[in-house]
Order: sequence, then C-alpha cells, then structure tokens
Amino acid sequence: MTLEALQGARRRIYGPTDWPKPFHLLSAVTAVRDGQSPAEAAKAVGTTSKNLQRLVDAPDIVIALMGELPPGFVEKSLKLRAIVGQLIIGNLAERVFEEMYRRTVGNTELRLEDDRSSGGDTDYLVRNGQDRQVFRLNIKFHGSQFRKARELVGLEPEDCFALATYKIYSALQKQEKEHLPYIFVVVGVPNLTGSVVGEAVPYELVDFATRAKYAPRVEGKRKIENAIVEAITSRPSDFGLDAILLTFQEQIKSATWRVLSARRADKLLREQLFERAYALR
Repeated sequence: MTLEALQGARRRIYGPTDWPKPFHLLSAVTAVRDGQSPAEAAKAVGTTSKNLQRLVDAPDIVIALMGELPPGFVEKSLKLRAIVGQLIIGNLAERVFEEMYRRTVGNTELRLEDDRSSGGDTDYLVRNGQDRQVFRLNIKFHGSQFRKARELVGLEPEDCFALATYKIYSALQKQEKEHLPYIFVVVGVPNLTGSVVGEAVPYELVDFATRAKYAPRVEGKRKIENAIVEAITSRPSDFGLDAILLTFQEQIKSATWRVLSARRADKLLREQLFERAYALR
C-alpha cells in the first residue's frame, strides 16, 4: 500500500478529521514536507520531533507507521473482508429493524433507544412514556443455512437459526438481575453471508483494515472495522454501493423475522438440548 492509497482510504473512512492513532501523524508529515518546522508539526499532533522526523525520513512511511505485512496477508485479508461483510449485514438488519419498529410499533409510549454504543450485549432498549425501561432487544442476523437440518435435528433448514448458548445464558442472567425482559429478534436471508457482502467492500478499505488489524502500533483495531462499516452503510454513494446495499436491505426487509424471549430460548435449550444441539450428540 502506498502512502497515497493509505491517505485516500483514511479520508474515505474518517473524512478530514478524527483519525485514529497513529494515522494522525500523517498530517504532521505533510506539514513538514510543506515547510513547517518538525517541532511545530510534532507539537500539533502530540508527538516528539524525533518520532516525527523518523517518519519523514523513512523510505516507506506506511511500513514505518504500521510495520511489515504479517505472514499470510492474502488469507488474512480474505477473512477480514468476510468479517467486515458480516458487520455490514448486521448494521443493515438493525437499520431495517428501526424502520419497521417506527412504522409498526413506535410511539411515545414505547420509545426505541439505541444502546449499541455501550459495547454490551444489547442493541436497543425500549422505554415507556414515563421513561422507564420496558425490555431489552438484541438483533441477530443469520445467512448460512443448516443444510442437514432435516437429517440431524428433524427441522427444515429455513426453520433453523443459530443462537449461541453463552448469549442465551448471558441474556437470562441480565434479565434476572434487572427484572427486565430480554428479547432476541432474529432475521435471516439464505446465503446472504459475510463473504458474499464482503465482496462489495472496496479493496483499499480491506487492505487498510487488514494492515491495521495486525499492526502493533495501531490502536482501536475493532473501532477501525466499525468505522468502515459505518462509512459504507451511512454514505454508500461515496463508495458506489447504493444499489447493492439497497438490494441487501430489501432482502432483509422481506425476510421472516422471529421474536424469541431469553426465557423461551433457555427453556428450549434445556428441553431439547441433545435433539437440537447436534454437536453434543
């Protein structure tokens, strides 16, 4: 990756400001090359003159900033592409859910509150007219079908979805602690997977994210992936992805949505543990 490609990817994701460390140093490198003193440029970005000069003099600034490419970079970038694709699907599913909720349920008595920024296991809280919490919501998307479902668990593939045991347990624990119902909302589109959606992600963003993921000097690696997803889903036209994201979104919107309480999920798990959890057999 050239410095120009790195700068371009960074601007497409973050815009003119709010760059994660250590990419904020690139503006100081540009300032020095434009004639500003290293001391002044270094002070502006919170680094030392020595560290900044090292970057300015480096034969390859990208390597100096992020380190050498990790072994198996191609395989790692393919995996990262699928991860970003899966995050995009999840983001689109949440956007569709918000729209459906506002249209069918949303009012001042049952207000949907975004809780994703907390970093916990809840996507949304629902509050009533007195601003009291009514229940928690977690949106789950699945695209890979359980093709041997009929043979192994006696269900049709389209009637199956995966819900991790630890998520059920965690949700039930939270519910019992807070006395606040916890609800899973599950939607799936057959074969709409992270790998499929990831194919639409521009190469330079995947390259940037993969290098950042394995670079020892880069902070907030998961935040970079989330920033890419947010940039693509909120500004698809900047990446030429309007049409394809709209197609994915329409597929999610027209899919079957299922609602399952944590209590019901736990009951099913305990009653049909060996019948439904094939790995345990």
